[in-house]
Amino acid sequence: MRFKERFRAVATLAFAAALLWTAAARAQEPSPAPRGNEGFPIGPPANILSFTATPASVQAGQFVTLTWAAVNSVDMSIDQCVGTIPARGSRQVSPAMTTTYTLTAKGRGGNDKHSVTVTVTGSSSAAANSDAVCAEDRDKPIPRMGDHPDLSGIYIGGFGIVPMDKITLKPGAEHFKMTEEETALGPTTQCVPPGVPTATMWPYPLQIVQKPNLVLILYEAYPMFRVIPTDGTPHPDDLDPTWMGNSVGHWEGDTLVVDVTGFNDKTVISGYHHTTAYHVVERYRRTSYGTLSYVATIEDRNVFAAPWRYGGPLLLHPEWDLQEYVCEENNKNYQELLPAKKQ
Repeated sequence: MRFKERFRAVATLAFAAALLWTAAARAQEPSPAPRGNEGFPIGPPANILSFTATPASVQAGQFVTLTWAAVNSVDMSIDQCVGTIPARGSRQVSPAMTTTYTLTAKGRGGNDKHSVTVTVTGSSSAAANSDAVCAEDRDKPIPRMGDHPDLSGIYIGGFGIVPMDKITLKPGAEHFKMTEEETALGPTTQCVPPGVPTATMWPYPLQIVQKPNLVLILYEAYPMFRVIPTDGTPHPDDLDPTWMGNSVGHWEGDTLVVDVTGFNDKTVISGYHHTTAYHVVERYRRTSYGTLSYVATIEDRNVFAAPWRYGGPLLLHPEWDLQEYVCEENNKNYQELLPAKKQ
């Protein structure tokens, strides 16, 4: 069980509140944030449940199985060139000399670290590895597909995607602000798609699948998907309004630009309703092997006086797979959690 599974219910409510938060305006595109705990809701510290080496003593050239399990972790790795790992699993190693392997698990509430030593008969002890010796996956060069970077991979943006600009309402548009009752629990309790860019701001992963002339984005939450042609295909002339809108993309150098329109008026953004004039332009740029820079420019001529942006890093997690998410399975009427109205 990885961190995001354990806190699915908490994350849903926490995210509803996070939508209402606004940050100080920023003047530039967000720079890649360091890897670590970004994207996830607040939670308990990472906890390594077990970390073993079997057998613990071998001859040089023989194999040892490292096995581990952890909860509440958002980023895990083993030194001695083993690298990034999932929250549960095993890996075979063949140490040439007596070696200590250290497992580090990072969590939103703190980190945990355990070590095991494999004794190689008749050898001295190996020194701890250095970054210069062990090149991690995240230090690899940016992969490319033809003339463009390959954005493919499983990422999380989540709470790392934040407002970049001050939101200014159009005069007379104050009624688009969500009411106190609406904001008490947020729209997430209804199990409906959250729209764009809100889907990227969920504390659950998304998977980008890049093909020539086509990009797919698969979201673990709800679940949802988007099909984005990049071959010059325009928006259809007569769009039916939808929760996630209609997306078409093109490349500007190494940046994928996605134009999204054709939304219904049922989603909210940063505590505001919008109309069917709602329009989003997303920019995805791979700034390193492990990071995408994401910026979404939002406009609605009926609600906002000027376009404004959300932005932040999408962090690569090659050790993850998308998992099943069924919002409706344990959903309930959360209205009973609200304070009773005065008569």
